[in-house]
Amino acid sequence: MDEDKAQLFHHLVAKLLYLSRRSRQDIQTAVAFLCTRVQSPDTDDYKKLAKDMKYQCNTRHIMLTMEAGNGPKWWVDSSYAVHPDMRSHSGIFMTLGKGTMYAASNKQKLNTKSSTEAELVAINDGTDTMDQTLSSSTR
Repeated sequence: MDEDKAQLFHHLVAKLLYLSRRSRQDIQTAVAFLCTRVQSPDTDDYKKLAKDMKYQCNTRHIMLTMEAGNGPKWWVDSSYAVHPDMRSHSGIFMTLGKGTMYAASNKQKLNTKSSTEAELVAINDGTDTMDQTLSSSTR
C-alpha cells in the first residue's frame, strides 16, 4: 500500500478508536484488530476498514439506550489464539439494566495453552477491571 493510503488508514482507525471508546462499543473488537495493523496495513486491511465504515453508516440510526435495572451484571468472553503471536483476546462488558455501561476489548498479555485457560485469563482480567471500576466509583 502506498504511503498516502497508509496514512489515511491510520487516520481513520484513530477516529474509529475514539468512537469505539466514547459511543460505539459494538465496534471495539473490529477496531482492536485494525489498531494492530496500523504499522504496515495491506489491501485486505483496507477492505476490512471499509467494511467497518460501511457498518457505521448503515447503523447510525441505532441509539445507545440505558435504563436502570437490578444492579450490575458482567459478561466476560475470550477468543483463543486469534492474534499472529498466538495470544488470545478478551471481551468484557457491564450493564446496569438495559445498555452497556462499561465495555473493553483487548489482547491478553500472555499466551495460553487452551481455550479454557484463555477463558480463565479473561475472567481474571474482568475481575481486575471490575475492582478498578467499582473502587474508582466509590471515591
